[in-house]
Amino acid sequence: MGTRISLSPGGRTATLTVDSDIDDRARPAIESAAAGLPLSVRYLTLDLTRVDFVDSALLHLVRTVDRSVTGRGGLLRIAGLRPQPSRLLALAADLWPDVRWEAYGACSGLN
Repeated sequence: MGTRISLSPGGRTATLTVDSDIDDRARPAIESAAAGLPLSVRYLTLDLTRVDFVDSALLHLVRTVDRSVTGRGGLLRIAGLRPQPSRLLALAADLWPDVRWEAYGACSGLN
C-alpha cells in the first residue's frame, strides 16, 4: 500500500496519490496521510488513477477527508477514477443524494 503527497509551491494545494486498492485495511493509512497535511493546504486532489478496486471504505474515506479539508475552508476533488470506483460513487450518489457526491467531481463523468 502506498500513498504519495505532493504539495504545490506555497503549500495551498496538494495531491494525495493512492497506489493500491482501497478497503478497510488500506483506509487508515490514507486517512493518516491526509490528516498529516499542513494546515495551509486548502485544495486537495485525491488521485485514484492507480486504484482498480474499492469497497465501501472509499465512501468513508472520502467523507472523512472531505470534512477535514472543508473544515479549513478548502475543497476536495477526486481525479483519475477508473470504472469500478466510479460506479461505486455513482451508486452512492443514487442512494444518498443529499451528500452531493458530484461535488467531488466523481459523478459527472470520469476525471
